[in-house]
Amino acid sequence: MSFENTKQTIFTGTELDYEEIVEIPEGYEKAELKDFEDGTLLRGRPQMSSVTSYTFDYDGEEKTVNRFKLFIFQDEDQLYIEINVNLKNDGDDHKDIRKGSVLFDFITSILELENAGSVGKSNIVRNVNLAEYREFVNRLSEMTIQVKEKSGTYVYYSFIVKDVQV
Repeated sequence: MSFENTKQTIFTGTELDYEEIVEIPEGYEKAELKDFEDGTLLRGRPQMSSVTSYTFDYDGEEKTVNRFKLFIFQDEDQLYIEINVNLKNDGDDHKDIRKGSVLFDFITSILELENAGSVGKSNIVRNVNLAEYREFVNRLSEMTIQVKEKSGTYVYYSFIVKDVQV
């Protein structure tokens, strides 16, 4: 969420911003999608982080990963599910998200909740601004997701949003 600081006059090359950082309550145990069976429904209080980038050493080569995290907090069980959603680039604006990706499943399942049948046979999301989805998710009191196990070259886990409560 960028904003304009109208009081700043001398240092015009400096840009201020706000990054959504999710605080994990003390004593909560972490889980990931791979810890659950395909088709499992998970319900809890959602929080979506800002898009972040980090660089690490991968077999002697520098690799940069862009992602946001979706957390589902199950307060009664003191458990949180951490879901990493990898992205092709940094920032909130993304283009050409293909069917089969975790981001496609996330975006289109929310669109389907808003208006059943709206996604139809679509297999690509041409443009999306993740700030809109972050604002929506972070206002919710509860979200139900369904774990999806996917396989191809390797097994990975995705999810779809099945229900939301404001």
